[in-house]
Amino acid sequence: MSETRVPPIEKSWWTWSGALGGLVTAVQLRHAGEQLPAELTPRSLHGSFLAPVKDLPLVVRTEVVRRSRASAVLRSTVLQNDRPVALATSLFGTSGDKPTLQAPTVPVVPSPEDCPDARFPASMFPYTAHFETRMAGKERPFGGGSDPEMTAWLRLRDADLSTAEAALVLLDAMPPAIYAATSELVAVPTAEYSVHFTDGLSEADLHDWALVRVNTEQASDSWAVESSGLWSPDGTLLAVGRQTRQILRPAGPGGAMKVPATWWTGD
Repeated sequence: MSETRVPPIEKSWWTWSGALGGLVTAVQLRHAGEQLPAELTPRSLHGSFLAPVKDLPLVVRTEVVRRSRASAVLRSTVLQNDRPVALATSLFGTSGDKPTLQAPTVPVVPSPEDCPDARFPASMFPYTAHFETRMAGKERPFGGGSDPEMTAWLRLRDADLSTAEAALVLLDAMPPAIYAATSELVAVPTAEYSVHFTDGLSEADLHDWALVRVNTEQASDSWAVESSGLWSPDGTLLAVGRQTRQILRPAGPGGAMKVPATWWTGD
């Protein structure tokens, strides 16, 4: 078991009531990778969020569950005030060759320069200031559309992240896809987050533009299942993700806040 202390995550990375989950898993992935030789690279990560990660010092504990010459499985726990707030199981493996087979699912969209700025309200969700975001599909957050799916070009601003860590952050950076089919703002925090990295990731520069698509597979009044994909500008699939989100409605009439039509239109 290895343990390290990590400085608090800045409040500029907050969403809802704590740090962006994608960044929390990036911290766990980094610590896991430090326990292994360089030839073993990230293949997947499954994370569970137990409580919001506040702006307090972190302790990350990582255990190598199993290791062979070609792969390793590690389990990481993030603690604050001696209390576990996030868990992650990560798989590392030897690098593969360039992809020889890829499903033709990359969205056909205009280039970033031809897409409108999302104008995310950083005053409400501070983490959005760490990205340039250009909406690439027809759906918009709180647009009240019929399709719970959104597509956008994203580019990180000055983040000290490896390529795999950046992929974790980018796949969690979009608003919940369910927002495309509503005009009401409710909290939809992530309870579980899984990401699978492809061999194309080794050739990527995730501090350049990357294309992200998120869509809701199923939702009720309490839970939603969301899937996502990450592509390079040339259409190479870099990672796929899934999230289980909890839908939290405040008490009182309506249980949600109506969102003005001028928010997040990107037009």
